[in-house]
Amino acid sequence: MSAARVTVGIPTFNRARLLAESIQSVLAQTYTNFSLIVSDNASDDDTEDVVRSFNDPRIRYLRSERNVGAIENLNRLIALAETEYLVLLPDDDVLYPDHLRSTVELLERLGSVGLVHSKFDLIDARSRVIERATPLVSRSAMTIERRDRALERMMVSGWGLCFASVMYRTRAIAEAGGFREEEEPFGDRELWMRVALNWDFAYIDTPLVGFRSHPATITANVAVRHGVNGRERGLLHSQLHFERRMDFLDHAPLERWRTKQLRAMATLQFLVDSAAWGLPWKEVAARLAKLVAEYPRTVLRPAFWRLVAAQLGGRRLRSALRGSITRPIPPRAGLSRSITAPNDCESRFSKH
Repeated sequence: MSAARVTVGIPTFNRARLLAESIQSVLAQTYTNFSLIVSDNASDDDTEDVVRSFNDPRIRYLRSERNVGAIENLNRLIALAETEYLVLLPDDDVLYPDHLRSTVELLERLGSVGLVHSKFDLIDARSRVIERATPLVSRSAMTIERRDRALERMMVSGWGLCFASVMYRTRAIAEAGGFREEEEPFGDRELWMRVALNWDFAYIDTPLVGFRSHPATITANVAVRHGVNGRERGLLHSQLHFERRMDFLDHAPLERWRTKQLRAMATLQFLVDSAAWGLPWKEVAARLAKLVAEYPRTVLRPAFWRLVAAQLGGRRLRSALRGSITRPIPPRAGLSRSITAPNDCESRFSKH
């Protein structure tokens, strides 16, 4: 274990059956120079028996005496990683056999890259592929995403990155401060944005993980806690993604013009998402007009014209924008700290 180059950390809580498949997927890697740490967050099922049944010297099992929460359990794994590279694998997801080999190869070759992620498969409870997901459109097998571009994409991308697909340079995730309780839910998004302040991203256009969809995910539980479904769930996720972006920009050490530019991008994307999930056009138009008044270059973005074209013809658009400028704008609209969606929706998509 002392010679390992990679730590795979699995945070787990009461998912013994799915955990077994996750562990097996790590042990089946074509790259074998790794250690596997399973951090058990005080499970009361047969998690320990499942882990010890593998009898592999690369596996280290640690159990908390009390449930410390998902964030502290993840940060515990970051602190325990003594290797150059780190993968944080949720206990219900699986790595495909070439994941470690492919991602280590890139990190060893590209010193400016702080993390590598990939295309992925959505899988069901029986590990059947539901859908293939592409978080970054690429024309080549591998793409280097410079840090500025990565940060811009995090302002507008619904997926961002697939949590399970990411291999970190351990130094990069440690410098970014790991995960933070106050950033939940969707706290992984803010972590990735902090990494992008100092490091480039790399993307592999091949599915390297199976990301499991089932009713017990954190994403689903957030929606349940707020009593929303359907369109309201979509608005909830849009609101929370937007808030994570604004939280990051409130504290990021960026130049003022850059912060304003990124706020405009994030706000426009929130309006696009909210319109798609049913926010009334009058509200969208009013906030869009406010955004254009504060950041006129918004009209140069294709997303702006796609949004208005989906709602109005040219004549109606001009009339709506002129009228909306004269109407009062809610105090939290535009480039302000937050935009509140209908019904005060709040909510997450990653799982850990």
